[in-house]
Amino acid sequence: MYLTSIPLLLISLLLTGCATPARQQQLAAAIGGLDSELQQLEEQLAVMNSLHYQKAIDAPLSLRQALTTRTPGPHGLIPARQTLADGPRLSYDYRLPQGVATLPLGNPCLDYEFELRHLGLLGQLALHWQGANDQGSLLIDQRDCPFSVKGPGLQ
Repeated sequence: MYLTSIPLLLISLLLTGCATPARQQQLAAAIGGLDSELQQLEEQLAVMNSLHYQKAIDAPLSLRQALTTRTPGPHGLIPARQTLADGPRLSYDYRLPQGVATLPLGNPCLDYEFELRHLGLLGQLALHWQGANDQGSLLIDQRDCPFSVKGPGLQ
């Protein structure tokens, strides 16, 4: 549980124990709104690379949520395994289909822009692939990708 969630939980427990059912619903809505506002601020800070507290080690919520679904990557390949570790460091392990010799990489910063932006300034993306005849790996540091502050894409 996050440190910021504990005070919200305690406040909600104290207030809901003393409140009427109508007030309990109002309090639940208010606390839910505060929690979603906190998540939005966390995401905005991650995008601005301004995280200098615990979230610099943890990946933002939107990235953690995106990793719960197995969706195809930039070239239609689905990672066999994905691991998110402190640092933050995200690893994708690919098993290449028959006939594909190496992981197709155009511009890795653009191919994995969502992941790299949400990992933050200290983030790393490790790509590992294994095909029938070849294997390889690539480590991408987020700070090596000159993302535009005005929106998607590079500067």
